[in-house]
Amino acid sequence: MILKKLVVGQLGTNSYIFGSSTTKEVVIIDPGGNPESIIKAVEEVGGKPIAVLLTHGHFDHTLAVAKIKRYFDIPLMFNKKECDSGIYSHKKADKWLNEGDSISIGEITLHVLETPGHSPGSLCFYTKDVKEYEGQNIDGIIFSGDLIFRRSIGRSDIGGGDSNVLFSSIKNKIMNNPDITDNFLIFAGHMGDTSVGEERQMNMFKNYFL
Repeated sequence: MILKKLVVGQLGTNSYIFGSSTTKEVVIIDPGGNPESIIKAVEEVGGKPIAVLLTHGHFDHTLAVAKIKRYFDIPLMFNKKECDSGIYSHKKADKWLNEGDSISIGEITLHVLETPGHSPGSLCFYTKDVKEYEGQNIDGIIFSGDLIFRRSIGRSDIGGGDSNVLFSSIKNKIMNNPDITDNFLIFAGHMGDTSVGEERQMNMFKNYFL
């Protein structure tokens, strides 16, 4: 597995380079700024980018989209509700992503979840094909965007957010998802990584989504 996190832009957004160490195919998730740093990191890991994926369309997750897309000549993929709502209408997707879609990255299959609440078209991406991270045995990983963070949750008071919808997304799409166990790591749009099990026990908002 290739997994590289870069903290980019004015708001310290986590941008991820993720993919296969076998084929070197990678996706670039949420290029929110510092395009030169993202390009350099892709080249350092020997990655062959196949797509830009957006968890959602807020500016701090999208500022480097145009430069990254143009440099690597790769498609942009996100949820159409982000465009229709005006959250991110600067660029149309080359492929609209919906619940149940999947993206093949070498031997890794990345599954798409629609998880509104932070914004109308927010997405999470998860895979069960990663079983180890930094010496730790795991059941998989989730890229959660600004849905859930380490010990916290995403804001719901900006850009089409809704707190009730957000809690429902966390509960139904992550905590009660039969494909996702407590031993999944969560790589969020800001701050450090965590796990589903940790957030089930320690998230300050857990009573709202369990």
